[in-house]
Amino acid sequence: MGFGRKLFHVARNALALFGLLCLVAVLLAGFTILRAYDMPPKVLATKALQRAGLEDSAVAAWVKPERLRPEDVRLAPLDDADWRGQGARRDRELKHLYYAEGGRAVPEDWLREGAFKESVSTPGEERIVRVANEKEVLRALKEALPGDVITLAPGTYRFDMYNIDITRPGTPEKPIRFRAEELGQARLELNSLEGFLVDAPFWVFENLDVKGVCRDDSRCEHAFHVVGKGRGFVLRNSRVHDFNAMIKANGLEARDGSTEFPNGALIEGNSFYNSRVRRTSKPVTCIDVVGADRWTIRENLLADFAKGEGDRISYAAFIKGNASGGVFEKNLVVGEYAHTGGVRVGLSFGGGGTTEAASRDHDNAIEHSDGILRNNIVMYCSDAGLYLNKARNTQVLNNTFFRTMGIDVRFPVSTAIVKNNLFDGKIRDRDGGTSIREGNLNLEGGLFGKTFDDVFENPWAGNFQPADADVLIDKGIPNDLISTDFCGAPRQNAPDIGAIEVQLQSNCGPFTIGRDPL
Repeated sequence: MGFGRKLFHVARNALALFGLLCLVAVLLAGFTILRAYDMPPKVLATKALQRAGLEDSAVAAWVKPERLRPEDVRLAPLDDADWRGQGARRDRELKHLYYAEGGRAVPEDWLREGAFKESVSTPGEERIVRVANEKEVLRALKEALPGDVITLAPGTYRFDMYNIDITRPGTPEKPIRFRAEELGQARLELNSLEGFLVDAPFWVFENLDVKGVCRDDSRCEHAFHVVGKGRGFVLRNSRVHDFNAMIKANGLEARDGSTEFPNGALIEGNSFYNSRVRRTSKPVTCIDVVGADRWTIRENLLADFAKGEGDRISYAAFIKGNASGGVFEKNLVVGEYAHTGGVRVGLSFGGGGTTEAASRDHDNAIEHSDGILRNNIVMYCSDAGLYLNKARNTQVLNNTFFRTMGIDVRFPVSTAIVKNNLFDGKIRDRDGGTSIREGNLNLEGGLFGKTFDDVFENPWAGNFQPADADVLIDKGIPNDLISTDFCGAPRQNAPDIGAIEVQLQSNCGPFTIGRDPL
């Protein structure tokens, strides 16, 4: 009996030791996985459950990450008539349009700053074509001539149709413009799969309010679908909301078998958002560009882009498909503005990847080359604020990432220069991606480190006025690619870290109503 009792104790202790070793092994494995992915445990668990098809389970509800934007942080309505923040607004001055050689739309700011050296051409004479109802709109679009300015009378225009074809070409000297006199005067309600299908060069849309009104979210795919011959496309100072992918751009096969891409677009000073989470499993992103070169996306507000079904992963904007020369600058990205849920990624070169068939030259080994991302503010994104997926030679300069997971540089072909960025997440070189980092500042806090709350007045509400900004001022690395900041103020020889030259801003707020920042 004594021998049996001893044997029992030995076996029990051996099992306890074995269990302890297993627990240690599991903890080490979990720690190794978390280190490899460099993600918060709840975020990693959420992604694992999504891959397993258990995103609606009780476990998923338990591991759901905390809300990024606190409920007591109140932000102004995005369609407020007195909006003065980044994006579309009534007082925005629409400057002359310029087209460079090859048909690229060039912002006037670039010419003034000396940042663009190619020769440019100015628009020529214009003919005003006034329209006051849906029939007149469709006729004017169908019969448009170079230099036409199709001007909407105040009111609401509803279109119940698959799409609105744009096939009449403008020229660099005489683009065709479709506009309202002032933002807020004319609303276009689209009960259509893809709104304006632009397959002609040098079209400009401005001062519009474009809303998707489909009962089924999967039916309102795009407000603007820019394809094939649609080079030099311009959208500016417009509100576009309640679509899956507000702007979609991709190639189209020509008669000779080649594929044409709508290169050289300018998306400037617009507001893109959804009033609720989109009830669809189709891709959800404000701007979805595949294969088109030299797209410039600047001074826009991109908010509340969320997919409620399928993998629930959405993006603010991306350029991919073996494209090159894309620029994101001075954009305000707010993943969680009025609602929460899903996995929301900020800006991206590469997005979720592209098939060979959809990519330029049928080559998806590289998703994007020679991109620039500068002076953007990216907030409240549950995933990366910037995702570089097979993105070669990207310049990431003077951006502010607040309440995001930071910057991901992923896969061996991805190379990036990351300078003067302000963030509270991580910079991750994943799966062979590489980055050169200089002058960046992490405000994650820690034992002695500072946080965004220490440096700014109220970053949660978009108030980036300095509170104790000595850690930012003149601490950046000079760079010829940054001459102004998020608000248009000139950069100093030694720039401040982040999107804003904090000493020069007395009333610069991303979310502003009237003259008072919130």
